[in-house]
Amino acid sequence: MARVLSAIVVIGLALVAGSMQAQEVTEPLVRPELPKEWSRAIRGFRREHNFSVSYGNVSSHWRGHVSKDETVFSFKNLGHQVRFNYAFHLPLYAGFGYYLGTQTSVLIAAANKSNEAAEVSYGLPGLNSGLTLNLSDHLRCSAGLELGWQRIEKLGLPEAWDRKRISVTGETRTWHGQIDYFYELSWAFVLEYESSELSYNPTESLSLSKVSHTWSLGLLKHLI
Repeated sequence: MARVLSAIVVIGLALVAGSMQAQEVTEPLVRPELPKEWSRAIRGFRREHNFSVSYGNVSSHWRGHVSKDETVFSFKNLGHQVRFNYAFHLPLYAGFGYYLGTQTSVLIAAANKSNEAAEVSYGLPGLNSGLTLNLSDHLRCSAGLELGWQRIEKLGLPEAWDRKRISVTGETRTWHGQIDYFYELSWAFVLEYESSELSYNPTESLSLSKVSHTWSLGLLKHLI
């Protein structure tokens, strides 16, 4: 009888221990998916890998000349842009830090009543660098400079220039500002503003420049 009771006690203790371990696995003390527990996972700064995609409206102003007499032309167009961005964030102090990354984009400005000229262009991968501030577990803002190139396929000049169409690749310099609102631990809505300048001067007989302003909305994934 004593042996039977001892065996029952040992089996009971083993079942209790197994139940406690299962409870620890299924019900962890820290649940970072809950907003009140985000601080334990974020620790004041959202570091490392960030991927985002955004869609926005672009307003561009072109200026330049296409002959040796340097007759200057000027026209505007409105388009839509899809942008893909990657940034690696590192802290400097508390919620303040910096980022490095790259980006690419596609812009289409169709010929219509609103546009004096059509444009299809691609933002070639360049370099992003800037500063970022984590205001809270939910809110982050960033600002920086992007250096890259833009490939423009068959830019249609206004009718006054006999519908000339040219393809160019120009250097771009873009000032970029961004606000991220994290509605989940690793997902955020993004509001972006860009002010970009493009220059293209291959010969004395051709000179082009473009200034663009873009407002975009998008989604961001933080690999936390």
